[in-house]
Amino acid sequence: MTADKVLALVTASEATKNELCGQLGSLLDGYIKVEGYATEAGISDTVRADLIVLSSRMMVEEAKDFIDSGCPTIIASRALNLKNIDKLFFVPNGSAVMLVNDEMENAVEVIKLLREIGVDYLNYIPYAPGYPIDKSVKIAITPGEVALVPEHVDEIIDLGARVIDIATIIEILVKLGLLDEKSHFITAKYMETIVRLNKQLHDSIRESENMNRYLVKVLDRVNDGIIAFSDNGVISVFNDRSEMLFGIRSANAVGRNISQVIRDKAVCDYLLSSPDNLDQLFRLGDTDIIISRFYIEKQRSIVCTIKDAKATIDMEKKLRQRLLKKGLIGKYHFEDIVGSSAIMRRTVETAQKLARADLSILITGESGVGKELFASAIHNSSKRSNGPFLAVNFSALPEELAESELFGYEEGAFTGARKGGQIGLFEQANGGTIFLDEIGDISLRIQARLLRVLQEKEIRKVGGTEIVPVNVRVIAATNRNLVQMCRSGLFREDLYHRLRKLYIEIPPLRDRIEDIDELIEHFIRIGGEPKLVLSEEVKRILGSVPWTGNVRELENTVDYFRAVAEDGIVDAADLPRDFFEMHHGETWTDEDRFSEELEKRGVLEDCLLILRTIRENTASGIGTGREAVADSAADKGFEKMTPDKIRRRAEILFDLGLIVKGPGRGGMKLTRRGREFLRLRD
Repeated sequence: MTADKVLALVTASEATKNELCGQLGSLLDGYIKVEGYATEAGISDTVRADLIVLSSRMMVEEAKDFIDSGCPTIIASRALNLKNIDKLFFVPNGSAVMLVNDEMENAVEVIKLLREIGVDYLNYIPYAPGYPIDKSVKIAITPGEVALVPEHVDEIIDLGARVIDIATIIEILVKLGLLDEKSHFITAKYMETIVRLNKQLHDSIRESENMNRYLVKVLDRVNDGIIAFSDNGVISVFNDRSEMLFGIRSANAVGRNISQVIRDKAVCDYLLSSPDNLDQLFRLGDTDIIISRFYIEKQRSIVCTIKDAKATIDMEKKLRQRLLKKGLIGKYHFEDIVGSSAIMRRTVETAQKLARADLSILITGESGVGKELFASAIHNSSKRSNGPFLAVNFSALPEELAESELFGYEEGAFTGARKGGQIGLFEQANGGTIFLDEIGDISLRIQARLLRVLQEKEIRKVGGTEIVPVNVRVIAATNRNLVQMCRSGLFREDLYHRLRKLYIEIPPLRDRIEDIDELIEHFIRIGGEPKLVLSEEVKRILGSVPWTGNVRELENTVDYFRAVAEDGIVDAADLPRDFFEMHHGETWTDEDRFSEELEKRGVLEDCLLILRTIRENTASGIGTGREAVADSAADKGFEKMTPDKIRRRAEILFDLGLIVKGPGRGGMKLTRRGREFLRLRD
């Protein structure tokens, strides 16, 4: 058998195409050439092959204009991807989990498949975009649709895109005349998967047992008292320090109710009824102690720590002084952020909420909007505020130095390495926050190492073999479109989703022009004398330009005024000579760029229809969802605009910043950029 024959696979998304092409390629390598097509990326030529495989029944309508009707075609049945299924084994019995997929019927189907293979002990809640969100559910399972998982979720288990099932594989082999040659190979592949899953489960159980023994030793050697008990009060952990503080042996405490062990009524009442994370001071004999407690929902247990108050205060003072001396302190707080506009108030309120969650954050925004200011403020409002804050700008860090600066190096690791080696920024930031600015500028090699830090919470120095655990919160920032970079292969999608556990976008200055006067007064105040007074003409000019350099450009302009203004009076003649040239004819959007991008994907007319429908409905005071667009499309003769196609076109418009998507069925709205784009197109 030669590889002269061609199998064409047609899917909706690029991610599904890549997954299924990889599966078919491993089975048919050397026998059949596999070609993949994704409708979301646009298909320019007619697809012809010895066999065409459609990834789902929905693709029949979606792809009918792209495929040669004379070619044999089959619709694939899909099965669960088993490569990450073992991660489900460790979710506690009865846990509520959100099953996230692109469509509600697809989410329900995956739940059915999971129950059929025996993962039926979880409380599945199906979810798809546009449907209500149960924010009490903190665990999400998804078949490759990580980007659709709601932001409040703490833990994501990505099973990977569903694969083609064995029945369809056999049908493909029959139609291509390969069944006799490949049947043994397919059986071996599926047996290999089953063996691998069994081994993973066995290794995980053994690792868990070893870890439990290790943790008991660690708990007995810490300086704080640690007590854990179930929600009905039965003690499961009572370490050595707790024995000293309460005068009772661990062997006599574990297994008993905490009310029988802790004789101090005030302490006992606090442990059994206080809200989480509310530290409280108690007097225990001659010692002042600070007790804090938190609830672990998965284990339905309460864990509390007991600290010596005086020792804790002294230690925090010393740590703060040491960090200040090294300059590893976040300079800014939320009070330092200037701006009373509605959009800025909302942005600050969102950032304050994100600060409380100890998850990685991705901050996006143009150059000069104040991304590091927000990162520092988030750190100082988080529970890591007493830890270090380190910032690294990748655009200013040469590629050859990035790895050693981030992770450190051992002595002799490379020519010029310092004697004794060097500790990296991640180790220096241990217990605190590291701010990775201009994250879009790092190479794929550094991206791979950074992903390991986020996944495993550990680093290995350049030239070293020892694994070093690190406890660091990562805040990343960029002015680039990382989603587009992922699609172009310039940025790892798995790293993007790790960084974007939480997300915030800082608005450009042109979207909050009303803050300019307040910002100018702030820059004048912190700059000292002379006192500047801006003429009304200057204020009008400053409020009419697009400020491509944002707040940083405005600050530089005020510094310029301070240097050139006579008697502290600033008029139009005091503006920098290149000020009008810099902003002449400049708009804050680029109609040609968006048109070219949409035309390249073959979706320009579809997207214009969606944008115009949103504009018309907004003017009429009604919301716009997929159904509304489909109705409008039918009225205007666009009969092939299915809801699924509209969803994918809307994702493109969202990525380009032309629309925003809110909850519910009427949640699509034009951004200012979208309105300007339509105005220029019309």
